[in-house]
Amino acid sequence: MENPPPLFRNRAFLLVWMSGLSVMLGFSMFFLSVSWFVVDVLRQPALLGIVMMSVAIPRVVMIIYGGILADKIRKSLIMFITNMLQVFVMVAMILLYNIDALQISSLIIIALVFGFLDAFFYPAVSSMIPTIVKDQELQRANSLFQGSTEIMFIIGPVIAGFLLTIGDFTLTFSVSAILIAVSTILVFPSFVRDPVTEKRINERTVLDDLKEGLNYVKNSPLHRTGTLTIVIINLFMIGPMMISFPFLVSALGGSPFELSLLEGGLAVGTFLASVVLVVWNVTLRRGRLVLFSLIVCFLFFFVFSQVETLFFLVLLAALTGFSAMFVYLPTVTMVQEKTDKNKLGRVMSIITLAASGFEPIAFGFISFLVASDLPIQTVLTYTASTGLLLGVLLIWKSTAFRNMD
Repeated sequence: MENPPPLFRNRAFLLVWMSGLSVMLGFSMFFLSVSWFVVDVLRQPALLGIVMMSVAIPRVVMIIYGGILADKIRKSLIMFITNMLQVFVMVAMILLYNIDALQISSLIIIALVFGFLDAFFYPAVSSMIPTIVKDQELQRANSLFQGSTEIMFIIGPVIAGFLLTIGDFTLTFSVSAILIAVSTILVFPSFVRDPVTEKRINERTVLDDLKEGLNYVKNSPLHRTGTLTIVIINLFMIGPMMISFPFLVSALGGSPFELSLLEGGLAVGTFLASVVLVVWNVTLRRGRLVLFSLIVCFLFFFVFSQVETLFFLVLLAALTGFSAMFVYLPTVTMVQEKTDKNKLGRVMSIITLAASGFEPIAFGFISFLVASDLPIQTVLTYTASTGLLLGVLLIWKSTAFRNMD
């Protein structure tokens, strides 16, 4: 794709974007339905965490290999195959449900397969976008894709809840499967026509490719600092904030409605930031913007840890999520712009690992501290203070990144 057309006339981007919206909507409906099935039908809420971890673990373990594969194979083909296999898994789950054979053991296996396939899908889509849009529109494309898919995670549970009130799990599972099937059709390689990966003359081992990708990130101030920034914000802000919501609502004597308000506040904040970045296609002094936003984000999070009123908690969750996106999206765009095209898959898999691989660690750590009878707000104060300190240290040590456009 030598000279991509403008963003909203770019056939390849529009197909990938629509595919992303469809699959995210299907996934969000699927996860809510599975959660409710475990809690309400199987009546084993204590095992819900194991099912959710079964999605996260293979994704974290395999995502680097997914990036290596994305550098070797046509990216739309990877997305098409992984989505198609997920449709087959959904059909199998529907059949198991209808013969009363859907139990915790089968759900764990299904979750493991989903997580395994996700490890190949996300590096492919995140490394494809820079190859199908113009460099000057990359920030806008990332913001549009990220912001709109965030909205799907708000809409999906609402739709799933409505479908469960008018039907049973067959209906919600089937609608989820149809949405994933639509996503599969949209990314059919002949429709997307993304660049075909050039075959290498000297094929190397997976270990060689992995070492090359890690060294590439390690030796570049942009890639190294960008990855550390995303690790810090996920390990000390996003993860702790997300896991804190149920504890805070319980401590305040709230209800599931209050919980949904907190989760909605965070999602709305991230969505609004994405909209701002679509309109304001920032291209100058992005390094300073990222590091400044990192400090602001942890200041908001610190205040969040001190508040005990629901209204202000929701407001601060939105403000924290808003500022966090000004860290994440410009960082990802800078990395994509300045990465060799034949290494995009590996680099983006490392970035994705930094963005999602550390959240489960935060979940487990925060849960352990709360189980040790530490008040949740005290725990959040510690994590916010640590993140703020690391942010200041990063600014001090990252002069090259700070001066980058």
